[in-house]
Amino acid sequence: MLNRTNQIILILISIPIALWLGCAQKKTEKIKKGPHPLKLSDLPKPVRVTVEKLTMGGVIKKIDKEIEEGRLIFDIEARVNNKDVEYDIAENGTIITWEESIPLDSLPEAIRMAVENYFVTTQGLKAHREIEKNVTFYEVEGNKDGQKVTLKLSEAGQILETE
Repeated sequence: MLNRTNQIILILISIPIALWLGCAQKKTEKIKKGPHPLKLSDLPKPVRVTVEKLTMGGVIKKIDKEIEEGRLIFDIEARVNNKDVEYDIAENGTIITWEESIPLDSLPEAIRMAVENYFVTTQGLKAHREIEKNVTFYEVEGNKDGQKVTLKLSEAGQILETE
């Protein structure tokens, strides 16, 4: 059996070790919980080369990595030629989707009509064009009934999703 002095010494040694292990465990959990911003230099070479080409003359705002449909995807947000752009790029450098902000008045007529019917007004709306698997979609963000809403529309003006 340990005497009182040895018990105190054991406790004093155990506390810092327990605290250190607890902090290390929290750090590991935090890393596992979600995407974390990356730097251009963190990207695999094929992805980095694609990103450098796509954002030449612009500013990269954010780089994240995610798992989508079982594969690693790099999500890039940037500002290029006075437009907000976003790219999803596979590990091999292939562009999966790209999205760019566009002026509302440049929307095709069918989409403008659907947007005006839905939101009633065009004031304060933001528009984006998205190309995914060689199909073009449009997203329009605005407020309806006091709630922020994003519409995803086909080129024909059909509302595909409401978020």
